[in-house]
Amino acid sequence: MAGVSPFKQPGGFHFRASIGYVDLSEGNLTRGGVRTVVETKRGFWRRRWWQVPLALLAIVFAASWVAARIVASRIEPYARERFIAYLEDRFDANVEIGEIDASLPIDDPYKFLVSKGRGSRLNLSANDVKISQPGLEDLPPLLQWKTLKVVVDFPSLFEDTVNVKHVALTGFRFTAPPKGRRPRFARETQASADASAAAQPGDTAKRPPKVILEEVVADGMNLTILSSNPAKSPLAFEMRKLRLFGATPGAPMRYEADLTNPKPPGVVHSTGHFGPYVAGEPGDSPLDGEFTFEKADLSVFKGIRGILSSKGTFSGQLNRIVADGVAETPEFGLSYSKNTVKLVTKYHAIIDGTNGNTELRPVEATIGSTKLTCDGSVERFPGDNGKTVDLKVKSTDGDLRDILMLAMKDDRLPLRGRIGLDINLKVPPGGGQYADRLLVTGKFKLQEGRFTDKNTQAKLNEMSSRALGRPTEPPDENVTTDFDGNFRLSDRVLHLSQLRFFIPGAAVDLNGSFNLATDNLEFHGTLRTDAKLSQMMKTRWKRWVLKPVDPFFAKNGAGAQFKIAITGTRESPNFGLDR
Repeated sequence: MAGVSPFKQPGGFHFRASIGYVDLSEGNLTRGGVRTVVETKRGFWRRRWWQVPLALLAIVFAASWVAARIVASRIEPYARERFIAYLEDRFDANVEIGEIDASLPIDDPYKFLVSKGRGSRLNLSANDVKISQPGLEDLPPLLQWKTLKVVVDFPSLFEDTVNVKHVALTGFRFTAPPKGRRPRFARETQASADASAAAQPGDTAKRPPKVILEEVVADGMNLTILSSNPAKSPLAFEMRKLRLFGATPGAPMRYEADLTNPKPPGVVHSTGHFGPYVAGEPGDSPLDGEFTFEKADLSVFKGIRGILSSKGTFSGQLNRIVADGVAETPEFGLSYSKNTVKLVTKYHAIIDGTNGNTELRPVEATIGSTKLTCDGSVERFPGDNGKTVDLKVKSTDGDLRDILMLAMKDDRLPLRGRIGLDINLKVPPGGGQYADRLLVTGKFKLQEGRFTDKNTQAKLNEMSSRALGRPTEPPDENVTTDFDGNFRLSDRVLHLSQLRFFIPGAAVDLNGSFNLATDNLEFHGTLRTDAKLSQMMKTRWKRWVLKPVDPFFAKNGAGAQFKIAITGTRESPNFGLDR
């Protein structure tokens, strides 16, 4: 090459020329003493330096994604173990699960790993869950769900206290066993639980966690309370709406519930607190709240009618609830009568939620303007297919009209006045009308009674005038009568015994019956008058004729005494001598 001379130097051959030289070993070009870099490898990396951190970042994200996927794939068996451990310990029972699935949505794997999952939510779902009590295999499961969906604060899953954000239950059934049949196990005690936890310090999955429930939605829940008598039907309720909030270990949950009441049909809206749940004896679980019950149709009970509304408060336990409230039925009546009265009831009741038995201590009832005080119970007795209403009722100064309006078929009441009652009322279980099963016994006292029928009252006025020995004088039109006696009402027939009937100048003792269905009267007894027999005659000659026989009718200190009968119907009664 012209103008170029080769020479050898250590490290390779070099060519020198007037324009410079080329170092073949180093690949360097120097012109006029200034070095120009042509680096194939080094130039490549200089031009693409930004790809290095990008590649590293991609590797980090890929590794994060793989790690997050591994965590998500392995979380299901761990969550399953913790879930089962909690249910077994909480309800002290055996747990069966058809299918269980856990998913952990991860939007940002890198952030998930750096923050250790803070803010992430684990979605857990389980199908066909059954929780059964050992030793009670003959009973339905304590708890069962068709589906159960849980949202868990992910980091808390690995801690002793798990924070559950939301629980949704469908097909939820809670069947409470009869009182006394729930077996007790050692792990119900705190000491046993602590010993169990200490024995497995490193096995977090199998160690039962504490759980904080923020919200539980269990709409459509069915609550069934079994009776200790297998022959009796269980007590069942349907929770159309049920929401539970803010449950912490050992503390009650706040709830909102709409309970569908079977009889009378209606919806009971209630808010309050439930728990903590007592696994050893579910009936001992605390319960309190306020309730309202609107537009309950009483006509489903044969024999009565009316629309009832009630509100009040309650507290206690499932097996002993103390309730205070007011129930109002503006138009209460018996089905065979067209009459209605306003019925207002203020009650203090003790309710056994495991069987529905209710003690009434007391009930203050107002029928129209008549106030009554009631004590008693609504209770199911062994062998009965239904409950018996058994009440003691007292009233010191009531309006007879209010009582008769319930009993009579129409508003044509035979008598008015002030009445006092001391009675026992009983309605045994069975079919048919309530009025046919109603049994009422006791004593009554009527004051200032007046018959509403003009003819009946006129006969009573005339009887009083004759009994006073003033038959020729115009009778007093304001004669009132007083009654007292014993009575028994059964099968719609009012039986009266030791009935004493007082009017000015006369006293009547009667025994007999009044058929509420047919209005027939059948009474027999004695009439005692102040006047003698002859003094009760209007004409002079009858007085003279009967004077000799006065001693035969004067008995027991009375001017005259007769056997009498009252027969006929309510509308057309017949007063006369009993022949």
